[in-house]
Amino acid sequence: MGLCAALALTPIAVSAIGGFLLLDRGVIGPFEDIAERHRYHIVPVQRLNMLVKDTLAPVDEFVNGANPTGPLAYRSMRQQIEAEFAALALHTHIETSANSLLKRAHEDWIAADRSATELISLAPPAGDGGAARLMRQFHAHAAAASDELSAVNGQLIAAIETDHDRALLHYERSLWIMGIAGAVCLLTTVGGISLISRIMTRSVNRLVDGAARFAQGDRDYRIDIQVPPELHRVAEEFNRMIGRIKISETALTDLAVRDSLTRLLNRRAFEEALAETFDRVQRFGETTALLALDIDHFKHINDTYGHAAGDMVLQEIGAILTRNLRSFDRPFRVGGEEFSVLLPGTTAIAARDIADRLREAVERHPFRCGANRIAVTVSIGIAVTGPEMTQASLVEAADAALYEAKLKGRNRVELVPDPGTEGSKVA
Repeated sequence: MGLCAALALTPIAVSAIGGFLLLDRGVIGPFEDIAERHRYHIVPVQRLNMLVKDTLAPVDEFVNGANPTGPLAYRSMRQQIEAEFAALALHTHIETSANSLLKRAHEDWIAADRSATELISLAPPAGDGGAARLMRQFHAHAAAASDELSAVNGQLIAAIETDHDRALLHYERSLWIMGIAGAVCLLTTVGGISLISRIMTRSVNRLVDGAARFAQGDRDYRIDIQVPPELHRVAEEFNRMIGRIKISETALTDLAVRDSLTRLLNRRAFEEALAETFDRVQRFGETTALLALDIDHFKHINDTYGHAAGDMVLQEIGAILTRNLRSFDRPFRVGGEEFSVLLPGTTAIAARDIADRLREAVERHPFRCGANRIAVTVSIGIAVTGPEMTQASLVEAADAALYEAKLKGRNRVELVPDPGTEGSKVA
């Protein structure tokens, strides 16, 4: 797979790298150099030339008495001119001949500045011969500096135009070379892609088949793809996703059959477990006991200490049941304060021992609501599967035994009520 990819991509990579190098060295680099030289050479030289010419007016007007602020304007321009000369001196890529002219222009400007500074400092009266001589010197040196700067500008522009023409010629040649390379790449790439396509098709089909099986509900199927590595990683992620979904579905199923307050299984789970229990009873003759457990005076607890205390009592009793039962016993919360416990493979005598142990554990447990200790007891009824017993009759027998425990004073365990006992359930 890697060889196929290399066969398809190598010509493209070589063409791209070669094309970039051709354009970078022959076109992009020169054009960037032209832009840089225009920005840092030509524009500053032109700006410097304009400044030198502009210095004539404030000096002339001051000497002629027409502008008393001329010295201030001149000094401002002089600072800008010196800054421009200094900036140009930092760029060492200016052509040798242009650099010589630039140095001469700077020397002429220094001479012009010397004459202008002397004129401004003397403030000579009109018609003074010395002032006229200084004025002529100032104008001559300023004009010479301006002419030299114009010559520098011309040489720089000529050099840039030459480089521009050379870059354009190189660009045209690069287009031809890249066109030929592109045609070769196209032919090579088509062959590589054709080979890759066949491999990819097989792997994608496996991925699609796996997704279809997942959509049909198969959570145990895993997709096996080794090539290409990219689809192998996709398949691995897909397999991990299926695993996470299976875990999430299991968690959701658990939420559907578990009481959120006590974390015990709920009535729905109880009914399913009871059906499974009777299936084993009928198939293997297994004896199973059912405990029906009810909290005594639970309404009084809620009314006296509040519903938060009632919830705490329910949670604690759920924990007590879990701690005091065997690993294969199954406790359920089937109603408000009602619990059921399925005891697989348990006789009536063993069931009574377990029920007494649960009742005593609840009675001894320190239920507290703030500083108050709540006295909590439970009544438990026991029923055991028999030859003629059904699911409904087993539950009814356990409820009847629970009712008997209530009638006899609560906080007790009863196995079978007296046949003549009648009445409704006692809280």
